[in-house]
Amino acid sequence: MKPLFLSVLLALAAELAANPTLRAAEPPRDDAFLFTSFRGNGEDGLHLALSHDGFPWTPLNGDRSFLRPEIGKKLMRDPCLAQGPDGAFHLVWTTGWTAESGKVVGYARSRDLVHWSAPRGVA
Repeated sequence: MKPLFLSVLLALAAELAANPTLRAAEPPRDDAFLFTSFRGNGEDGLHLALSHDGFPWTPLNGDRSFLRPEIGKKLMRDPCLAQGPDGAFHLVWTTGWTAESGKVVGYARSRDLVHWSAPRGVA
């Protein structure tokens, strides 16, 4: 299995070449890191950023969300991304963390980090 950051770049490079609205400030290289994050309280969804050395980070997709939160309280906090042995990317995030908001973990998968499965909740 390839290191996660290399697989991520290969998938993003193909999508960036085909879709200029997703272009980063720098051209993709094979020695970069991918960072997952959220904005505000998490209502905007998944944000991705790229860095070649860990300083600085370039937001992808014009710093717009790649995946909107559609489950639980419709928040996406603390997104965590991993690549499985099948090559697919698996994303989990917090959508609720109290008894009142519902303790739900969100899950979605993607082959290319642009097109995602429908988010689902895991209680």
